[in-house]
Amino acid sequence: MTEKEWYDNKQLYEMMVDLSKRLECTSAELEKTQVLIRDYNGLRQKINECEKALFENHGKETGGKNVWGYIVGAIGIASFVLSLVMK
Repeated sequence: MTEKEWYDNKQLYEMMVDLSKRLECTSAELEKTQVLIRDYNGLRQKINECEKALFENHGKETGGKNVWGYIVGAIGIASFVLSLVMK
């Protein structure tokens, strides 16, 4: 091998320092990502709990409202049919 293929000590040291700096930046970014993921998972859990509570309450309260919707619809259809018969 020729002399040009080898690095001298100064170049190796500079490469190691550069690598170390990049690893520190990567580590800091990973820590930020872990915090964001933890926060997201906490929010996701809260949203799931709220949705569960909402749908549980929604199912209990809207049973009567759905029946009234059918009753009002039936009255509307009956009045339409009566108006056609009366003509």
